[in-house]
Amino acid sequence: MMCHMSLLFSLLSLAAGAHLDGKVAGGSADKSHSGVVYLFANGTAEANKAFLSVYKHFEDTFDYKLYDHFLSELRKGEKSMRERDAYSSYSYYPKGPHCDKGRRPSQVIAPKAVAAFPGGSVKRLYGFDFGKMAFDVTKKAQGAEGAAVGPPLAIGTQALGMGMGMVQSVVAAVMDVVPPLIPPPAWNNMPLPCAPMITGHNCFGAVLYPITMADFMIADVTDAMLDGYIAGFPNTYAEKVGKTSDALYKACFSAYMSMHCSSIFPRCTVPQSRSEPMPAGGRVPMCLHLCVLPLVLCPGFWIGDMIGQCEMVAPPPMCTQAFFWNYALLPPQYASFSETHPYPKRCPPEAAGSADDPSLYDEAVAPSSPILNEASIKLPSVGS
Repeated sequence: MMCHMSLLFSLLSLAAGAHLDGKVAGGSADKSHSGVVYLFANGTAEANKAFLSVYKHFEDTFDYKLYDHFLSELRKGEKSMRERDAYSSYSYYPKGPHCDKGRRPSQVIAPKAVAAFPGGSVKRLYGFDFGKMAFDVTKKAQGAEGAAVGPPLAIGTQALGMGMGMVQSVVAAVMDVVPPLIPPPAWNNMPLPCAPMITGHNCFGAVLYPITMADFMIADVTDAMLDGYIAGFPNTYAEKVGKTSDALYKACFSAYMSMHCSSIFPRCTVPQSRSEPMPAGGRVPMCLHLCVLPLVLCPGFWIGDMIGQCEMVAPPPMCTQAFFWNYALLPPQYASFSETHPYPKRCPPEAAGSADDPSLYDEAVAPSSPILNEASIKLPSVGS
């Protein structure tokens, strides 16, 4: 896996050198960072001019600053894969001094905050989570009523969401199909204008590019698909990676959710874009580096964990990239009962002279019992 990661990281670094200067082949860019790729060997001058025009549009609209941030995260992740907390099989880390030692460990890589047992989605502090809501409701019930409270709440919530989703799906399908069929003067045989993504609660703030009107109408339903990925992320991380520092945990979550948000919300290429994936007049798929980033920042993740989102990708700048930064949605890592009750910061004072007593840990001798003494009187021996 390390060899594959090094090869992918080298390829992305080479691609970064060719794209970060923001110039197409044949321009005034530095020759050491430019390359010529012939996509159509028998193309005409008109086709070359059209391609350069489309490519120039993508270069002008592509967020190279965010792309540079992803590349820096790749470099940091490539170094973190060699740290001792990656692929860790240890269950516990010292959170404080052992009272028999009296000193703090030299290097602590455990999470900084002490999360309540058991951690995960039921212990998140911010944001709405269905699992946490059901957990809190069942805790308030008395006795056997706790088992009867959860199912009606789950069924009612899911039924309401399913009904709203069906209505929005019909409206989104109508907006995707009907407007291109309306000719002038009523309309221009084009889809409705693209709009910003403002209704999703998970990817809100990460998707800063326009999406099609059909995606806009069903954005909250599409975005709600990620609730399960967010709630199950602590379990996935514990199984794939293990217990690591909070910095690596948050970096992995950001890369993982950036990939999901970019996959479900492709960006428009023109103000009136169709739903088909195409470089001009449609939507562009997710960027390739967003599929590599979770593999580097989440040591233990592999292709099977993201193959569904990475079935259709494209190289920069003709691609979609979203940056997820809302760490308030991240549930804490799973914690054992021992981790939630760490050693005290200060050891209790030792008794005077107890440390110098050589028989402190010797087995104590029980005093003699008169009852046992009387019961142990031997009977006279019986002759043969």
